[in-house]
Amino acid sequence: MRTRILDQPIDIVNMNEAIYIVKMSLTHPKQLRIITLNPEMVVNAASSFEFQAAINNADLIVPDGTGIVWGLKLKGYKEIERIPGIELAEGVLDLANDLSKSVAIFGGREETLQRVTEVFKIKYPNIKLVKTIDGYQGESKEEKNANNIACENPNIVLVALGTPRQEIWINKYAKLFPQSLMIGIGGSLDIWSGKKNRAPMWARKNNLEWVYRVISEPKRAIRILKTLPKFVWMIISSLQTRQDF
Repeated sequence: MRTRILDQPIDIVNMNEAIYIVKMSLTHPKQLRIITLNPEMVVNAASSFEFQAAINNADLIVPDGTGIVWGLKLKGYKEIERIPGIELAEGVLDLANDLSKSVAIFGGREETLQRVTEVFKIKYPNIKLVKTIDGYQGESKEEKNANNIACENPNIVLVALGTPRQEIWINKYAKLFPQSLMIGIGGSLDIWSGKKNRAPMWARKNNLEWVYRVISEPKRAIRILKTLPKFVWMIISSLQTRQDF
């Protein structure tokens, strides 16, 4: 079921339901564009036509972000749960391994991609990693890279360009991938490669993963602390005016 939060579309699904949707798209090939929505994205989409279009055109939009879950619970969706983007992406890869599907990765640094390739060979031995392209070639080469990836006809395209660039790229070149699952994975490559650590389990279980990121990634902290108060204020304002946020 799809609803809206602060005028942004969001699907009311849990992890199992999201994985089922993924499985259906892989077993009966069709395009599936996935967005993992967080408060920063909601705030930034309000001032970006391209980003808003990317969100509007997504096929599956899951609540990735404690603030999104909080807002949905205030709307009455008491059973809603956070679906971390990295965990959903790992679920996609588990299915790809089970079904022997092909995967392409666009984004990250060359050395990170090399390490991830090595990790995938061990963790996902049945996956066909058909293309890896680093994301530091400049925006002028994005169309060329999109065509190079499309030539491989991958079942899954993982895009690690950071938000909102990855979502905009997916929306812009989706026509080249009519039967591919496409998902933006942010900094997941750094974690999969071992370059960075994910928040400890206690932080994840208590919805404090964002606090860990603020402490461990100062640059990211600036972005989070800049948008999170605005998101909270937008939610409160919507409640006060009784708008359907």
